[in-house]
Amino acid sequence: MDWDAAIRAELKPMVPYAPGLRVSEVRERTGKQTVLKLSSNEHPCGPFPSAVRAMEAVLPRLNRYPDGSASALRRALCERLGVESEHLVVGNGSNEIIRLIAQSLLQPGDEVVFAWPSFVVYPMVTQMFGATAIKIPLTAGEVHDLDSIATAIRDSTRIVFLCNPNNPTGTIYERKEFERFLDNVPSHVLVVVDEAYFEFVQAEEYPDGRTYFDGDRAIAVLRTFSKIYSLAGLRIGYGMLPAPLAAAVHKVREPFHVNTVAQVGAYYSLNDDSEVDRRRKENQEQKAYLYSAFDRLGVSYVPSETNFVYVKTCKPVEVFEALLAEGVIVRDFGTSPALRVGIGTPEDTRITMAAFESVVTRLGSI
Repeated sequence: MDWDAAIRAELKPMVPYAPGLRVSEVRERTGKQTVLKLSSNEHPCGPFPSAVRAMEAVLPRLNRYPDGSASALRRALCERLGVESEHLVVGNGSNEIIRLIAQSLLQPGDEVVFAWPSFVVYPMVTQMFGATAIKIPLTAGEVHDLDSIATAIRDSTRIVFLCNPNNPTGTIYERKEFERFLDNVPSHVLVVVDEAYFEFVQAEEYPDGRTYFDGDRAIAVLRTFSKIYSLAGLRIGYGMLPAPLAAAVHKVREPFHVNTVAQVGAYYSLNDDSEVDRRRKENQEQKAYLYSAFDRLGVSYVPSETNFVYVKTCKPVEVFEALLAEGVIVRDFGTSPALRVGIGTPEDTRITMAAFESVVTRLGSI
């Protein structure tokens, strides 16, 4: 087999997604027994107790295939969101839905527009299906430049990805600018609003994507159970899509693509709004503590509407390694001048603050 000839040309320049370091790797590398993994934006608490009980109850029945339509979960989501079932899709994480949308729409010669830096999966799925990525730099405040994104749209544009709040910067674009943007988007372009972190947002001017989804306009709104609901290990998300696009996604998705435990865990997480509120409040409190430490240490950061903070540094490699030596795993971006620091429990915050204090003492200003 001539593998160079056999493998699709679009895949050759692609680099596989690289997950962050595992806790066991860092223990071996540093000799530290206490290691914080703050690199993947996971919620530090486990799944909701009601979800855990329901998932445990279903384990003896895993000899059966999952509900291929995720019907119970989809009904619950439709009722909660006020959308018709023909518009609601469930996926193996919202990440899978991003890929399925791209697979359904993109052809060679098409263009996809998104801000940069943003979620790394956007350029991956663009390249996967032979389209061209148009990356629009964030503003000086690390926010989406929606006017420039609108200007970049052409006849060949098929998708605009908007990550709000944005990963990795934690920033949001606001309601007025989003509505102005929508007024300028032509009807042949699908706007995908990726709201993986929307449960953490407290800003009053945040434009909740559900408000703009009417089932007719070319808007898709994606969300996940991986973050505030703590089901990252199960991979389950959902999306509100125009009916024709949802039908196309169902054609290209794998059968039984969302496992039984994930469906049950998500279903029994939905009605505990008091726990969502508690987690949102605790996350905000821990960010405030972290900001105070950064201010005191002279560490530059971007105020965040998520469960992570984008820390700016002219020494990203050195700071990453120095934090690792302290047993704190953050997300690095190679030589890009920033690191992403996840928000943990109050104890995690105490350890993180101490680690940054040690690093600043050792390296000087970072």
